[in-house]
Amino acid sequence: MPNNKNEINSFYPLFFTAAFILILIQYPFSNFDAIFYDLWVKFTPKSQPTQEYVVISLDEMNDQILGEYYPYTYATHSKILKKILPEKPLLVNYFVHLEEPLESDDEKFYDEFVKLIEDYQNEDSGYFRFGTSIDLWGEQVPPDRVKVFGYSPALINVDGESFAKDSVHRKALINISSEDTLHLWSANVIRQAEGEDPLDATSIWGAYYDSEADATFAYYRHMINFFDEDDSHVYKIPFYRILNGDTPPGFFKNKVVLIGPQYESNSDDFVLTSFGKENRIPKTLVHASLINSLSLEKTIYPISDLVSDILSLLIAIILSFVISKVQPTRGLLITIFLICSLLIFSYLSFAFLGIWLKIAHIILSIFIVYYIWVPFRAIAEYQSRYAIEEETKILKQVENLKQNFISLMSHDLKTPVAKIAGMADILRLKIGEDHPEKKIVNDIILSTKELNSFITSILDLTKVESQNLQLNIQSKDINVIIEGIVEKLQFEANSKDIKVSADLSPLYPIEIDVTLMNRVISNIVENAIKYSNRSSEVRIRTYDDEKWVYIEVKDTGPGIEEKDLAHIFDKFYRVKNDQSHKIKGSGLGLYLVKYFIELHKGEIDVSSVVGEGTTFTIKLINK
Repeated sequence: MPNNKNEINSFYPLFFTAAFILILIQYPFSNFDAIFYDLWVKFTPKSQPTQEYVVISLDEMNDQILGEYYPYTYATHSKILKKILPEKPLLVNYFVHLEEPLESDDEKFYDEFVKLIEDYQNEDSGYFRFGTSIDLWGEQVPPDRVKVFGYSPALINVDGESFAKDSVHRKALINISSEDTLHLWSANVIRQAEGEDPLDATSIWGAYYDSEADATFAYYRHMINFFDEDDSHVYKIPFYRILNGDTPPGFFKNKVVLIGPQYESNSDDFVLTSFGKENRIPKTLVHASLINSLSLEKTIYPISDLVSDILSLLIAIILSFVISKVQPTRGLLITIFLICSLLIFSYLSFAFLGIWLKIAHIILSIFIVYYIWVPFRAIAEYQSRYAIEEETKILKQVENLKQNFISLMSHDLKTPVAKIAGMADILRLKIGEDHPEKKIVNDIILSTKELNSFITSILDLTKVESQNLQLNIQSKDINVIIEGIVEKLQFEANSKDIKVSADLSPLYPIEIDVTLMNRVISNIVENAIKYSNRSSEVRIRTYDDEKWVYIEVKDTGPGIEEKDLAHIFDKFYRVKNDQSHKIKGSGLGLYLVKYFIELHKGEIDVSSVVGEGTTFTIKLINK
């Protein structure tokens, strides 16, 4: 039942995460998306315009120098055209709102103005186009005699009622009521001059139709740096300087010329852009940027909101799984890395592929995942820590019980066993060999010996696990130890008619703990005698090389099966067969043997063939 409860509890944060994400994606968060859009626009590399632009401004200073007021007389406009048109610019866009001449003196200059444009177009020198605006009374078209030269709406769209609703210009209006805007018309003029195919409003990358406005829009990247006064492709010149002839001959040849108002007192002559809400940009410069971006096809394809919403949900699920599996610190690093990677990917897609992935929902989803899962992880960590503390308490109690058990084994149990063995030895000496109780006494002695061995193994195991075992290193000839062991076990071998042979090569003394090594070799030789068949042989061999001293003990017992061979050094493991059941043992002997050898930085290997016998090989450092 607790496991099922934990499994159910693990779904709580996932449920809350999915619920919050589904609620989150119902809100647009356009202001958040606009922040990243503006950042990407600012840091997008600017492509070099293929054409040079001349932006001629009419402002308060011009009024003061010329002694006129906007939109000026036709006499003044005729003078400016006489300076520009003879040099054959590629395109002239006129954003000045002209009216019919009101005075008779201005009529002849009106005729002259019309004649200049007519001659310019008849000579196929370039293109001339009026840019118009739209107000509550409709489109403000040029006077009748000049509108025949062509005019198009030149509107700068701002996010007033849609997207971020912050009155910032971010997208181009490229077609309205099935009529191309001045920007698209001018861009196609430039493309035609460069041998490129013209653009259609419906085929522009990322363009979309708004039925409510009956217009086609496209987000775009500014290809002109508005704040670079030394831009070699965009020349910003006041109107009066052209009249004064402050430009070199041929200055306007093959250039795109934009003439329009930039009055500081008129907020309609300026617009906010993605470059900062504290800097208003003259609309004439924005017109130039729009034309240039469209001619270079530097528009943006906005990924559908549905795609962003699906990505938000997928990333939230994946991140939830990851955070649930890692430590909180690593989860924080993964979250930060994911956000940074998302920002970099979004920027690179925008700057180099023209694809705009709206990431507001995705980033907010990541934060929601983190701040939902971290408390749950903290609760889980607290529960784990509490469980560890409780386990530690239990382990301390077990350790106390173990110490009490050791005390019992070493004093209260081992001492009586030693007394029983001593009394049994005395009793065996007093009774004769033919006494009927002789076998019982021998069984008592044998049982006390096995019990004492078992107690010793348990005490050794306790020392091993508590790491209180210390080596008492001495320099000793291992052959001497083996000879003593063979002599001590000779009686047990004779009782089974087993021959114990020792082929001991001359060896130099090595550094060992004599007591532990005595127990190691005794255990292996004694096991060989126990498990060998009657009237067989146990062979002990020693030899060495530059690095190791080798001790090999080989018996002719039943052998050990492959499945058991890998576990014979495990604690309390005993091979399960008919013969092993008849032989007493604790299952700790070989475990301790391996531990004692490794304590000497040595090794032990075993090989066995079922029905033929087993061979143990001990390797001790030769020094």
